[in-house]
Amino acid sequence: MIERYKMKAYGQRNHCIQWLKGGSSGFTAGFTLIELMVSIAIIAILAAGAVPAVNGYLTRHAPQYAADELYGDIQLARLRAARFKRRCRIQFNVPALNQYTIQDIDNNGNVIPGGPFKVTDLAKFRDNISFTASPLGGDPPPYATLEFLSQGVVNTNVTAPAASTSIYLSNGAGDVFYQVLVSLAGGSGIYRFNTNTGQWATNQ
Repeated sequence: MIERYKMKAYGQRNHCIQWLKGGSSGFTAGFTLIELMVSIAIIAILAAGAVPAVNGYLTRHAPQYAADELYGDIQLARLRAARFKRRCRIQFNVPALNQYTIQDIDNNGNVIPGGPFKVTDLAKFRDNISFTASPLGGDPPPYATLEFLSQGVVNTNVTAPAASTSIYLSNGAGDVFYQVLVSLAGGSGIYRFNTNTGQWATNQ
């Protein structure tokens, strides 16, 4: 009886070993080299087709992404001024062309130490996004400075040029324009220029 159990246990052990080795009594474990190479080739083909499509999408929407971020940063500057009961300033084309800097300012007009709160370079977006003048003429390129007071309103004593209420962005080809409108009360909005009608349409 004992010998019978020993033989049964030995047979079960051999069965497990054969299964792990991929023998006839089990299934083949893992992938063969050919299967792995075919899988990699399929993934590479799919990626090669997807990358141009993604790049094209990002390029077409680059002006909108830039306008959305600028809109968000204007709201951020306004909220920081109101929250911390001090001023917050956006300087355009600082520290370089087509860049803008957000700085915290004390109520005496001095930059608070610690460096700019945020620096954004339009070059990070595709399609050579840049600040520009209105496609309809009249409005100049963006503010040199846009500053919010602690009440969340525009500081007209610092903001210049005070007559301009908009910042315009354009792509490298100059056929897509976005307007980020800023009111003296601090409100803002995004508009896209319709080249067919020659009018601005609400984007947000």
